[in-house]
Amino acid sequence: MLSVKANVAPAMFPLAPPPRVLQPLPQPAAPYNKYNHAVAAPPVLGVQRSWTPSARCSRATPSSQSTRSTRAPSTARPPGRSAAQLAPPEQYALVKANVDELTVVQLGLTLCDEYGNIPIALDGGGRPLEVAWEVTFSDFDARRDRHALESVEFLRSSGIDFDRSRARGVASAAFAAKLAAVLSSAREQRRGGELTWAAFGGAYDFAYLVKMLAGGRPLPGTWHAFAAQARALLGGRLFDAKYMAEHCERADLCGGLRRVAASLSVQRTNSPEPPAACLAGQKSHSACRIYTAMRRRILYRDGGASHQGLMDGLHH
Repeated sequence: MLSVKANVAPAMFPLAPPPRVLQPLPQPAAPYNKYNHAVAAPPVLGVQRSWTPSARCSRATPSSQSTRSTRAPSTARPPGRSAAQLAPPEQYALVKANVDELTVVQLGLTLCDEYGNIPIALDGGGRPLEVAWEVTFSDFDARRDRHALESVEFLRSSGIDFDRSRARGVASAAFAAKLAAVLSSAREQRRGGELTWAAFGGAYDFAYLVKMLAGGRPLPGTWHAFAAQARALLGGRLFDAKYMAEHCERADLCGGLRRVAASLSVQRTNSPEPPAACLAGQKSHSACRIYTAMRRRILYRDGGASHQGLMDGLHH
């Protein structure tokens, strides 16, 4: 994400433009304005999906933050113990083993400004939509690549068509090259500002993104080396909204994404996505809403700054 000091949004990756033209509403369209007062949000989420690497570039509204979610055929290396029993170095070793060996399937991306405002588009009926982007990659082949069968079946049940992904998806190397160009341009425009990246339970999300930007090379051997590489490649700060929620001394904010979103009243109950959908675009939107609520409503004293770089499972 762009930091709160940034005021220019870089050109987006080679994704198809959102429905019609991005167009701000007369009033702020997010939970907060600059006076920290709650305001109404548009009722519907629109996920813009990209299947082709030749899609045109689009420009987002001015944004200062970005939230992502990835989907992958996960955990091909069971730890032998539950993840909760692993010490942080063992957790990172498990993340590294999986990400080094497995292939990312989807990336979800949601942009917002420092107040949590998400880009707005109008659908064909003139309804305002908050926009999230979702990229499906072509790299994974279930007939060839190592994977956990139950993870692949879960992703299928969530709506991922692996045959279509192979035929029409975006090559992760091509996406990474475009993303690297966007980030390089953003560094030149920021003039000392920082990008800010957030996820929910983000260790794997950030790890797959770093792997793509590093040309598919194995992750560094330690978390500290990984954090330094992530900062260099992504050009900013990392936050995990799940860690923030679980370390704010509120028991109702411990748990999965849907439970935390419901506790914070940021869950989209009338998204056009089917109820069972658990795809990256919708998850990134929920993660963005949770991160904004945590930063502005719960951890308002420092805006969550004390949680920078702390990931669920990798830090106590």
